Amino acid sequence: MEENIKRKVDLNIAGITISVITDEADIFVKAIEKKMDEEMKALLRNVRLSQFDAAMLCAIDFCADKLSAEKKLRNLEAQVSLYEVNLRRLKNEVSSLKKKLAESGETLPAAQLPDEDPNVPTIPDEQITIDEVLDEPKAGDTRSDKLRMIESLLKKN
Repeated sequence: MEENIKRKVDLNIAGITISVITDEADIFVKAIEKKMDEEMKALLRNVRLSQFDAAMLCAIDFCADKLSAEKKLRNLEAQVSLYEVNLRRLKNEVSSLKKKLAESGETLPAAQLPDEDPNVPTIPDEQITIDEVLDEPKAGDTRSDKLRMIESLLKKN
């Protein structure tokens, strides 16, 4: 994985030039600069404020948005973890019922046994607890992986 190099970037926000050190991609830095510039100019145009006061109001607003988004993300991550637990529990139950059915020698018509959904990941038939799911990091369990998982779950609903 390519490591980002820190560099100095000059931002122009509402006529104020500020230099920052960042390792973020240029497109991301420009998006921040544009958003902040738009917010500052709107405040300065619509309300009689000093540039400092406008900057503080923008910072407060952005901080509130960030904290709200983090809270929503934590709630969604917890919900995904509960869905994972329920999915594993149900897969274990299906596996157990299939085993009992095979042991009894009974068979059901194929139409009554649904095919496994190829979109659902295969999960080993092991008992787990909610604590294990919430506390144990899994390979590839990055924030972007969690966001992709949440996005895919939301698309299904």
